[in-house]
Amino acid sequence: MEAAGVYVLLVEVRSEIQVGRLGRQRFDGCYAYVGSARGPGGFGRVVRHRRVAAGLAPGRRWHIDRLLERGRLAAVFIRPTVDPEAECRLAAALAEVVPPVVPGFGSSDCRCPTHLFQVPAENVLAARLTVLGFTRWDREPECPPAWPAVRR
Repeated sequence: MEAAGVYVLLVEVRSEIQVGRLGRQRFDGCYAYVGSARGPGGFGRVVRHRRVAAGLAPGRRWHIDRLLERGRLAAVFIRPTVDPEAECRLAAALAEVVPPVVPGFGSSDCRCPTHLFQVPAENVLAARLTVLGFTRWDREPECPPAWPAVRR
């Protein structure tokens, strides 16, 4: 079984993009996307996102695919956990310190206003996530990380 948890993708994008039913949106800067890796593939979902960003896999499955296809995946941060509320708690914590954008983005399966946030720079996001127990994952798209112990 693959490790489960939450992840944050940092995507740099400067483009107008059709985001499914959310309509055309203008993106200009760095964006943090909060996702969960709780399904049967665990952090394999992050591998898929990285492959979409690298042009090695087709997108169009989730909202974030649209950004990954048109932007640059600058960083990936992960935190193993079995807590089913971790994704939404992280989205709420980020909403307190960085501006949320595109209502409904990535949050169609929960009650969060959004899972996409504009961040001033990678180092600002990295510092905040490190405090929250995240580690940066700098591996090739096809290589899963060495799974650390799962934390609650």
